[in-house]
Amino acid sequence: MSRWRIAAALTAPFWFVGCAAVNPAMDDVSRRVDYLRQDVEKLTAQQKELAEEIRRLAAGGTAPASAPGATPAPPEAPAARARVDVQDLSSAPADQYRSAFALMEEGRYAEAERAFAAFVAAYPQSDLADNAQYWIGECLYTEKNFKDARDAFKGVSDHFPFGNKVPDALYKQALCERQLGETEAAAKTLARLREFFPESEAAAKAGALP
Repeated sequence: MSRWRIAAALTAPFWFVGCAAVNPAMDDVSRRVDYLRQDVEKLTAQQKELAEEIRRLAAGGTAPASAPGATPAPPEAPAARARVDVQDLSSAPADQYRSAFALMEEGRYAEAERAFAAFVAAYPQSDLADNAQYWIGECLYTEKNFKDARDAFKGVSDHFPFGNKVPDALYKQALCERQLGETEAAAKTLARLREFFPESEAAAKAGALP
């Protein structure tokens, strides 16, 4: 089974395959910085929400002592305790995502793929799940594994249709399809990108493709 299928995410050094670029290295660094900034903003927002939830749950405090002769209060439900335990681990998603991203930045792409896949599997409802799925595709793309990269990028729009990475994922999916000689599929993917995300940066890049 392909690595990306473990769970349904570095811009490749050769971002403009088959295209001329004024300074591809600087563009690659700029995109990474921009994406990382967006991801950090999401992580910060998530942690604030989780911290507020923890404070809300903790505000209840312990139950007051029962008056003499009063019926003891029932023990706390296991489900409630489990929820508090999960919320107390609010830093886990952020740490796991950052660890995966660090592996990718270090060029340890196979390890990064597995780490991002594990993140998607563990936190499919996270705002960063679509980002992680996208970076799986980028790792595979950098390794020139265009078939699996295509499927990973397609997974972004298939499983996270409202995610912010969808336009870029469609663009990279089309590049993979071109590399695989699937010219008709690539044309359809680019048409979809231009139709649904006409104002995106990815659509602009698609329009510049030969």
